[in-house]
Amino acid sequence: MIRYIVVGVVLFVGFAVAFAPASLVGTALPAGAGVELLTPSGTVWRGRAELFVGGQPAGALAWRFRPVTILQGTLGYHVTLGGPDHALDGTVAAGPATLSLRLDGQAQAAYVNRWLAPYDIAISGPLTFEGIEAQVPYRAPAQGRTAGSAQWAGGAVRYRLGRRVRDGSLPPLVAYLGEGLEAVVYPQGGQTPLLTAELLPSGFARIGVTALFTRLAGNPWPGSHADHEVVLEVEEQLF
Repeated sequence: MIRYIVVGVVLFVGFAVAFAPASLVGTALPAGAGVELLTPSGTVWRGRAELFVGGQPAGALAWRFRPVTILQGTLGYHVTLGGPDHALDGTVAAGPATLSLRLDGQAQAAYVNRWLAPYDIAISGPLTFEGIEAQVPYRAPAQGRTAGSAQWAGGAVRYRLGRRVRDGSLPPLVAYLGEGLEAVVYPQGGQTPLLTAELLPSGFARIGVTALFTRLAGNPWPGSHADHEVVLEVEEQLF
């Protein structure tokens, strides 16, 4: 009798693990990071859900478990994030204290402009993401680290400068993600920054505009500022 009970318990646990609902994936997301999974379906091993970041729809997220990651002490997944305006592909790994991800792919301007809208910036044309990496501690998401780059072919741009909305055109750009949760945008092949972005420990995102950016966009900032100097900053609370 005891043998049958043990076998029954083992089978029950096995089925519970094998068919664990996809909704459990959301528990691995960093608390307070503004990331949500809605309408999950499937299991924790293979499923899909609608991803929301900062209250904005980020697309259809699909995941597939990678068993080899268990040997590395993590639960790792191959993921895709797609929609009419974007197609991203990469990996996500949930460790004991940190969530790590890597993404490559492309996003059209309509998708990117959702995240730029709070800063009164809009671009045209697609962005290509190469080797985007992030490591985010569960308990302190603002203390995460990033790497990788994003490239833009250039074109029309709209932004707010002071109290006026400006229209201009920019050359091809590249954004490099830094060691912290930060990024710097340069002209492709150039060394003078155009834009800076940083996620502060307070949960605010800060974006800075340099004098060179205003000049390239056809609206030079008044005064004798050096090209690399930040002449305008805006902040937005993310979490």
